[in-house]
Amino acid sequence: MSRWARYTARHYDVLKSVFGETLVRRIGIHRYWYDIDGWFSWRSAQEEAVSWFPDESRFVEVGTYLGRSLCSLGEVVEASGKLITVIGIDTCRGSGPEGWRGKDYHVGAVEAGGGTFAGALHKNILDCGLGDKVQLIISDSVSAAKLFSNASLEWVHLDARHDHASVKTDIEAWLPKIKPGGWLSGDDYDEKKWPEVVRAVSELLPEANSWCQNQWRWVVE
Repeated sequence: MSRWARYTARHYDVLKSVFGETLVRRIGIHRYWYDIDGWFSWRSAQEEAVSWFPDESRFVEVGTYLGRSLCSLGEVVEASGKLITVIGIDTCRGSGPEGWRGKDYHVGAVEAGGGTFAGALHKNILDCGLGDKVQLIISDSVSAAKLFSNASLEWVHLDARHDHASVKTDIEAWLPKIKPGGWLSGDDYDEKKWPEVVRAVSELLPEANSWCQNQWRWVVE
């Protein structure tokens, strides 16, 4: 990426306020995924998925927060030229205290949005120029899974609540939705920081493999 592109992305909000959203987008200035708050280090997994699956595939990310990884995936799909549908699912109300530290990672964004970060998430997708590439479903994981037919998705990535019961419920809800040869995967496969994630995956999918940066993956038979 050029120095000019990096500069304009970093100062996107200022440029938009000065020149107007229409002009800024017309000349190709937009935000990039790495300017969005959040946690994400597995872009190579996204690149692998986009390379592996064919046109007309559908990818679902369950648990998007403000869209850092979701917008990265949209960018990878766009760069590939493939016709792959990207769908993000989140309650946009946060997960509350989680992990060994009992930290609420989403509270700031929830409070800033008056109880939801749905507006901020949607704005980030639009600001990244991905409004036509990324679809959003504001819903809990299990309810959203019911919107999809069995064996209708190529890849589902789970990154919602991280407690043992929720991870198991998410796996059970989404596994039937994936086509044979498709992938079910998830974030934070880390025995020290997120032991309940590892335990839930091990119980339901004992042959799942560690994958990429603290991810796990199961290839559906």
